[in-house]
Amino acid sequence: MNDRVSITIENHVADVRLNRPDKMNALDPAMFDGIIGAIDRLEKEPGVRAVVLSGEGRSFCAGLDMASFTAPAGGSDGSAPSKLTDRTYGNANKFQQVAFGWRKLPMPVIAAVHGVCFGGGLQI
Repeated sequence: MNDRVSITIENHVADVRLNRPDKMNALDPAMFDGIIGAIDRLEKEPGVRAVVLSGEGRSFCAGLDMASFTAPAGGSDGSAPSKLTDRTYGNANKFQQVAFGWRKLPMPVIAAVHGVCFGGGLQI
């Protein structure tokens, strides 16, 4: 997980927050990694009975941050990027896992949607 997503757990409820309020929680590569990291953590977290997913600031999620995907793809080490269709998360690729992962958790997930919610935000 990273600074794009925060998790606090209290009374068996995980409060998961998308944390990029300056961009209305738009999805960039770091947000994808943060969401997947949160899902992975919650899958293994003992005692969590429910998850509430929300966004910091005035919006839930403005969808894909197109500007962040215009940079050349590939790792900082010069490695080639994985193809969009590679199933790196069981039956899902990275972009699908951000939405499908919540459904795979063993506890109910409630999306507290407020403000703007477009595209990828609706998928989540």
